[in-house]
Amino acid sequence: MPEEKIKVLEEKNIHLWFEDSPVSVYTQRLALDIDKAELFASFKLVNLQPDNLKNITFDVLCYDSQRNLVDTIYDVSYTGFDVIRNVEFGFGRRVPVTHPQTRSVEFVLKSVLNSSGHTWINHDGRRFDTALEQESLFKVQGDLNKQFLEICTRGNIDGTLFSLQPVFNEKYWLCGCGCFNWANEEVCTGCGVGRRWLEKNSNLEVLEKQSGFAEQQRNELKEKYAEFEKYEHNLQAQQEEFEKRRSAYQKQLKKQKRKNSSKGIIITILILILVAAIACGIIFFVVPLVKYKSAMNDYEMYRYDDAIEKFTKLGDFADSKDFRLKSTYGYAYSLLNSGEPEKAAELFESLGNYNDSAEKLLEAKYKSGEKKYRDGKYIEAADIFHSLGNYSNSPKAERQCFSMIYNEAQENLLKNTSESLEKAYNQLNYIGNYKKAPELIERCLYLLGNAYYNKYQYGAAIEKYLSVPDYDEVKKILENIHMLADILKTAEKDKYAVWQSDSLHCTECSKNDSVYYLKLGLNGDIVFYAECADKNKKSFEQKGKFRLQNQMIEMLDDDDEWKAVLKINSIQSGENALLSAAIVSPYDTSVTSLRLHTGSK
Repeated sequence: MPEEKIKVLEEKNIHLWFEDSPVSVYTQRLALDIDKAELFASFKLVNLQPDNLKNITFDVLCYDSQRNLVDTIYDVSYTGFDVIRNVEFGFGRRVPVTHPQTRSVEFVLKSVLNSSGHTWINHDGRRFDTALEQESLFKVQGDLNKQFLEICTRGNIDGTLFSLQPVFNEKYWLCGCGCFNWANEEVCTGCGVGRRWLEKNSNLEVLEKQSGFAEQQRNELKEKYAEFEKYEHNLQAQQEEFEKRRSAYQKQLKKQKRKNSSKGIIITILILILVAAIACGIIFFVVPLVKYKSAMNDYEMYRYDDAIEKFTKLGDFADSKDFRLKSTYGYAYSLLNSGEPEKAAELFESLGNYNDSAEKLLEAKYKSGEKKYRDGKYIEAADIFHSLGNYSNSPKAERQCFSMIYNEAQENLLKNTSESLEKAYNQLNYIGNYKKAPELIERCLYLLGNAYYNKYQYGAAIEKYLSVPDYDEVKKILENIHMLADILKTAEKDKYAVWQSDSLHCTECSKNDSVYYLKLGLNGDIVFYAECADKNKKSFEQKGKFRLQNQMIEMLDDDDEWKAVLKINSIQSGENALLSAAIVSPYDTSVTSLRLHTGSK
């Protein structure tokens, strides 16, 4: 296939993955075969699982130039592979694209079969939403790269193996050699370096970002340690003085033993007071000082969460309150730079106007919005960006969220299930007048009405139809189901519309005590029975699901067949609603037609 005869319309070279997927995608390309005038898609994939890969199935989403979904190619299968781990495959195979407006494609993995015979299935329809791109090791580490290479040399590890900054995650880790490894794998499957060693000795990015902050801390700690030395020197001097006085008092006590006993008692009391004073000094000064030094040590070693707890317990001792704030700020700062912006935002918010916390709070919220966006939580991300007003790139980021929400809503419309349509409706309502959202909302409500109607949930279906009565397809439907809406009007939400006859002649007791009841539920349930009030006995009863076809109430029997029950002659709405109906298959041969009115049974 000569390269000059292929025109690439779009090519996305981003290494993408989603949680627990056994395959990642490196390249997604849409191209035109100039000779054949045919569009096709191709994908470069990588096997991430230990077992060899045999075949995969996937869908291809097709978008136009405005990133609107125009077509979906379902259940494409790649077979005949025997791909070992960390090896690329699939790029040489073409997937024909038939929709002429397609300008970009997206790969959606459905299943993977490996050499062990196990088939992995993407039950939730997850999309590739996690970027596995790594930055250059030299770019991230800068001057600190020399230190990293020295560590490699001391550990008898070839530092030239690593050209990328390692990435560590709960589900996976990316080695400096570029190899993908699962979180439970302690050794890189590419170069053989240990995860723990690499994580410990390559985590220089955060240290570099915090270098200025760390220098400030070191200077502050030097001052604090100078104060500690003064405290300890003074305390030691006081203790030595106490010892001298106690020794002198003891000598004096021995001299006074044979003299005035009262003087001896006084001296004893003075000694006890002195000992008590020393004890109080230990309790109220020495013990807090020891705890204070422990908290300062945690602060110096960046164990901010422990430092916060200890400084909080110290209360007003020395400058514990000030260092509690500094520890909280340091903790929030480290979280912000290590991928936990939501927790960082909570801490910065608790700090109020301390230092530049208000500014850092905005930064943390913005990064939190970015994280939500990467995780596919577009509505939550849009809420965050909207709350930030004009901060940084928030307005543009919010519009990007709207675009993704709009695309997801379109996909949910195409799935056309009650669950997906409800999601689409909520998504379209959220973005309001964005693009063609108002038109899609009308279509969504129409489709929702159909979905509920087909599941016999007539109350929900009628509600959806009536919310868009002017939609073309709905107008015809409302004309056809107006009688169904009328006979269900008396039903409360999630309950029955109850119709009952006047007392009729009962063949069992020969009195006019037989009453027919027709209960029609908004959820499609029907109960039809006759009851003799005198004997308190039902002469017959039928239950099931119902539908209304050509003025005929039909019931689904145990054999999944529709059976006619009543033929509606007329219905009179209003306060004294009446329903005239004829029994199609008489259960009581003495009754052939009924005149029903609204009841409450």
